[in-house]
Amino acid sequence: MENKNDKRKSNRVYASFVEYCRVEDEHSKKVQAFTENISISGICILLNEEIKAGSFLFITIYLLDGNHTIETRGEVVWVRPSTFLNVKNNKHYDAGINFVEITKEDRDRLSRYSTRYANEKPASH
Repeated sequence: MENKNDKRKSNRVYASFVEYCRVEDEHSKKVQAFTENISISGICILLNEEIKAGSFLFITIYLLDGNHTIETRGEVVWVRPSTFLNVKNNKHYDAGINFVEITKEDRDRLSRYSTRYANEKPASH
């Protein structure tokens, strides 16, 4: 069923996990996070911390296909409390991130990946 409120420009598929750090803390240890979905233009990740919209992140993406990682930089466009995990007294956040620096090669990889895994769903959905 088509969602008329969905303003996405690209199809989303599921990935596995990412590592990220804030651009201003680029020498700090990267934090791991699960992905909810990914497209050629951005990613939605599940965070254990609240990050402000407008923040920039360095992101390493690990895809389900097990091939090379994707290194990119993204801007946090929105953040909201997550409904993905129903854990009481434990705050988790969904963050929508738009890729602002990604190579053509990696964007092409994401395009092939999204075609290949378009019908995959995580076990909890």
